[in-house]
Amino acid sequence: MLDYRELSGMRTDSAIQKIFNRSRMYISSEKLQDLVSLKRKYASEMLRKDPPVDPNCYKVITELHKRGIPLALASSSSSQNVQLFLASSGTLKYFSVILSGDDVKNAKPDPEIYLTTQNLFGILPENCFVIEDSESGIISAHSAGMKVIGLVAQHSQKELQLFGAVSTIIRLDELLTLRVFRGIK
Repeated sequence: MLDYRELSGMRTDSAIQKIFNRSRMYISSEKLQDLVSLKRKYASEMLRKDPPVDPNCYKVITELHKRGIPLALASSSSSQNVQLFLASSGTLKYFSVILSGDDVKNAKPDPEIYLTTQNLFGILPENCFVIEDSESGIISAHSAGMKVIGLVAQHSQKELQLFGAVSTIIRLDELLTLRVFRGIK
């Protein structure tokens, strides 16, 4: 049996494949794509009705932008769901680079999404800080040579640190108090 926390942060196709692999069941690529489409349809409907946007999201993103912190969004979610998040949060204009799971071949924990983001961003990996709440995301960012700040959600602070987070936060607005985000202006 899989715990949802093992699937969080993964692209839908990778998560469904992992479920079938763990169950020792075969799934054809056609059936996998059918399940991915169905899951994305339901997820999009739920996100439209009640978008899970942190109450402090807009405040944090706009403040980081004011401080001169360059921002990128690299999500395993579909492009459609990333766009729903950006519309719901009102933060689209603050991100220099936006990538979804649809933009890369390999899903987290593969580092492709972070390496692609970093290349588009033009910043050395060791100068990138990633905010992550999942094990696969932390592994992905570490493999890309980036530092990770873990956001407590499905995992505890201790678990996030065991996965490799250099620091952890419980609330998104705690980012504004970290020395590294005090501004570069």
